[in-house]
Amino acid sequence: MSREERIRNSIIRAAGIRADRKSVIKLLAVFMLGVFVLIGMRSYAAIIQHENNVLAEENAYIQAEIDSLNSQIVEETKVTRIEKVATEDYGMVYPTPENCIRLGDGEDDESDKGLADAIRNEAYN
Repeated sequence: MSREERIRNSIIRAAGIRADRKSVIKLLAVFMLGVFVLIGMRSYAAIIQHENNVLAEENAYIQAEIDSLNSQIVEETKVTRIEKVATEDYGMVYPTPENCIRLGDGEDDESDKGLADAIRNEAYN
């Protein structure tokens, strides 16, 4: 083998090594890019999970408030509670013959005037 052939072979080998280095560098760049994308996706997933946890806590708080309001509605709409508020706060009483007005007897002329006049006469007389 002559000197020219040896130089040519060494140049070819060097070019092959350079081509291998370029492909290794390209492969390494693609790998690093993949790692960065993976890290970014992982951090984004962590952010979304944190937001999900915050919303779940808010949901639990709101659900507890709804349950509390529903129990208050049940308590406030019981007949005994309504009766107590009506009698104590508004002075309502059960009807008795003394506090009732009879209409439509036909005996007196007040029944012909109407309900409003009968109530007015009973209240102011």
